[in-house]
Amino acid sequence: MGTTVKTVLAVFLIASTAACQAGPRQIEGYYRFGHEVNTVCSGEPEACYWLVDTAPEIRDELKQGVAGQPPYTPVCLKLIAELSKDKADGFGRDYDGSVRVRQIIGPCAGEDSAMIQLKDLTHRRWVLRRIDGLDLADYAVHLGFDAADTPRKIPELDFGENGHVFGNSGCNQLQGKVSVEDSRVVFSPLASTRMACPGFASELELRLNQLYAAPLDAVIGADSLTLTDGDIRLEYELKDWVN
Repeated sequence: MGTTVKTVLAVFLIASTAACQAGPRQIEGYYRFGHEVNTVCSGEPEACYWLVDTAPEIRDELKQGVAGQPPYTPVCLKLIAELSKDKADGFGRDYDGSVRVRQIIGPCAGEDSAMIQLKDLTHRRWVLRRIDGLDLADYAVHLGFDAADTPRKIPELDFGENGHVFGNSGCNQLQGKVSVEDSRVVFSPLASTRMACPGFASELELRLNQLYAAPLDAVIGADSLTLTDGDIRLEYELKDWVN
């Protein structure tokens, strides 16, 4: 009997250790962020894990995913992550374990919060604030330009009635039509003025026009709009019209 008990105990300890040290795997989990909260909750029954050892750019992307939402709003995401029963220090001790997020795949399938319609954009003016998490000055430096070489106009999109869209690319004015299909924004070929754009403004306009030529995945928050083609992420802020 003693041998049997020892064997069962050894198997249990090996299984428990393996579960705690499991490598990266795909999960669906609810990410929450707010004062003293930075967690992913997953599983059935649900367990909640404190975020640890996650790259700064992935942390920023997680926060952008809940930008515009009230604090602590759960957002369901597909993640590549490592879950551990080891508890983090500080506030992490209040949770079931810790999680290291390696990659954000995207929103969970069938999430109503991820679905938008054209009416969600209409009568709203969206001003570009960041590209791939960088503000325009930092993005200029990223492309090899001077930080002071920002465009004279901040790129924006202004959605009107019946799918009409107006805006600018940082230099030239744009106008055309837009539709929304399965939370993807689809622009018609956009007409543009033909003013010459110096330096960074010219490169920015080229990149934006290339992006607008293909369907873009869209996520909308209370005052934010994110458009992405899977490689480049455009982050817009809702702004009032200025006379």
